Amino acid sequence: MNHTAKKLLVGTVGAAGLFLATTATANADTTHKVAKNDTVWDLSQKYGVSIQAIEALNNIDQNSHLIVTGQTLKVPAKDAQVSENNNTAQAADKKADTENTSDVTVKAGDTLWTLAQQYNTSVEKLRELNGLAADAYLIHPGNVLKVNGTVQATQQPAQTEQPVQQQTEQPVQQQTEQPVQQQTEQPVQQQTEQPVVQQEATQEQAQEPQLVVSANHTTHTVQAGESLYSIAQAYGVTVDSLRSANNLGATLLVGQTLTINDPAKDPAQEAAQEQAAAQAQQQAAAQQAAQEQAAAAQAQQQAAAQQQVQQPVQNQAPAQTQTQAPAQQTQQAQPAQVQQPQQQVVSTSADGSAIAAYAQSFIGTPYVWGGSTPSGFDCSGLTQYVYAHFGKQIGRNTIAQESAGTHIPVSQAQVGDLLFWGTPGSTYHVAIYLGGNSFVAAPEPGQSVKIGNMAYFMPSFAVHVN
Repeated sequence: MNHTAKKLLVGTVGAAGLFLATTATANADTTHKVAKNDTVWDLSQKYGVSIQAIEALNNIDQNSHLIVTGQTLKVPAKDAQVSENNNTAQAADKKADTENTSDVTVKAGDTLWTLAQQYNTSVEKLRELNGLAADAYLIHPGNVLKVNGTVQATQQPAQTEQPVQQQTEQPVQQQTEQPVQQQTEQPVQQQTEQPVVQQEATQEQAQEPQLVVSANHTTHTVQAGESLYSIAQAYGVTVDSLRSANNLGATLLVGQTLTINDPAKDPAQEAAQEQAAAQAQQQAAAQQAAQEQAAAAQAQQQAAAQQQVQQPVQNQAPAQTQTQAPAQQTQQAQPAQVQQPQQQVVSTSADGSAIAAYAQSFIGTPYVWGGSTPSGFDCSGLTQYVYAHFGKQIGRNTIAQESAGTHIPVSQAQVGDLLFWGTPGSTYHVAIYLGGNSFVAAPEPGQSVKIGNMAYFMPSFAVHVN
């Protein structure tokens, strides 16, 4: 019985001694050599300290919590002591940072990472000193930043941290820690800072658009009343091509020189052709009028000769012939002279060439919305005024003028017919056909009455005025 009690007593004392020894070992300031499968959490549980205290004392990345087999770690005695030491160190660091702070003006191409490398500091400290957000990376030329540190004489890549114990652990740390730093720090810097430079370069390129000028190009000087649309139509190009070839502002300026890439038309040549066609039409109209006048004069002469042949039969006395013949000639001649202008008006009103020639006499008249006089026309005002000159009332707007005659295809249109754009009942533009592919119209605000080409602006249908 006593022997058994002695064994129990000895066992209890031994266990208590082992427990006290273990507790003393765990609570004392010590170092720990990392074994296989060790983690920071395991060490915090073993030594009764927090994970943050171990990581702060040994400069361990608090995101990855990475430790390496064979690495020697310092284990703090108490969290409070570590916190106090850390606070003291941080206060000293802040004081040193404040005393060694200078202002730097950002230049083109600078980034937070390049400034941190240049002044031997970190991106995080630059953000802290300048009140930048934790994810801020964009800086602009001309910004003034506070930095702590001095410019390095020669730019060298960041060196890896030295191990705590160089004598025994240096090979292991060189093989493990350096790749970790290269894998974590450098890619982050490259991913965050390089896009800044690319973004700034992209912004500069966006601010200075590249103009496109082709080998086959010409220039045009902007005239009063012109627009990008009218210039594009004149040269057979698009408005987008004009914008891509010229640095254009909100409005065109009179006298401004524009570059025209790959023009499909020559306005000067077309203007000469249109002028020649107009002159030919005017000459044809004048010739036709002269022929009509000659025919009327010949008819009048034939009527007078017939009267002279009939006079001996109608008049028996010579005296009566001498007195009545002039009276009869006068009476018969007067109706012919009165009727001749009436026949000419009727013939002219039905002649498409005369209508086309009269419409072309208003070329150059400015476009005026709602205008219907030679001081200014809109499209339907011009057609109404021209047809009214020949005694035809066709209505004031395009919808009314659709009903002024017979609808026909554009291919069957004759000189002087009306050309319409849009579907019947909802047309939006009207012109007078000149023959070939030409028409005359008052086009749009800012322009004047001019000759257009159906190859670039094809009408929808035509109307032959009754």
